[in-house]
Amino acid sequence: LPSVSKSPRFVLVLGYLVKHFCSAARKLVFVQAIWRHGDRAPQSLPYPNDPYKERAWRRGWSQLTNVSLFKLYCDYISLQVYIRSSDSDRALTSAQAFLSGFYPAKGCFKWERGNHWQPIPIHSATPDEPDLLLKPTSADCKNLDKLVDEEEAKQAKHYEEVYKDMFKFLGERTGIANFSYENVNDIYDVKREQPRWVFRRWSKYNNRSTMEIMSELRRIRRITKFNSATKAKHDGTLLSLMYAMGVANDQMIPYASSFIMEIYNVIYS
Repeated sequence: LPSVSKSPRFVLVLGYLVKHFCSAARKLVFVQAIWRHGDRAPQSLPYPNDPYKERAWRRGWSQLTNVSLFKLYCDYISLQVYIRSSDSDRALTSAQAFLSGFYPAKGCFKWERGNHWQPIPIHSATPDEPDLLLKPTSADCKNLDKLVDEEEAKQAKHYEEVYKDMFKFLGERTGIANFSYENVNDIYDVKREQPRWVFRRWSKYNNRSTMEIMSELRRIRRITKFNSATKAKHDGTLLSLMYAMGVANDQMIPYASSFIMEIYNVIYS
């Protein structure tokens, strides 16, 4: 959900006013949208035997891919907007890509012939300081960390026994010594085309492929942190928000996903 930051980076649109009647009975007065950054390269080499080193990723580890930049485009124009981003390259770059397509320069706002980009401020937290809004886990809480470690230890013991044969197989193929439950993230973080062994199917595990099982274990690790009695480790801003709103579906959050909330002024006749 590797020893990297435990929270996916997100960009937050704090809100904008829309002077538009959606119907005769109600008026849209406020919209708040939160979305995850786009597709990125792995945060480090997924496993020692991976043929795709950092040079295979045009912008380097953890940076956005071209696929992500196109996913973030839109053609809607608003009158007012405040953009808040977490302080990471991929989140700030996602915000720039989003604004480039969401608010292209038109009319008197075009400042250079043939250039539809216009400068729009992107606000962020102070570097190296806790960002409780967009990165809840930046706060230090030893008691919470202890509870999370205890829960993950229980999971590790269970799944390392259940998938003992597969973990041994993965250790041999990936070059990761003593492959364990903690290494699930490394395999899941693979982004490029991989060897055929990645898709090997296991008859003892309901004929599921290695990647299908890794994806499921990854999901379990993430969801457990949000659905435990203590709601421990709010790794994902969108996941924590969905649980708080009572609309979580126990699924992983895809890149460039958004959570949108609208406030209407209902006019009763």
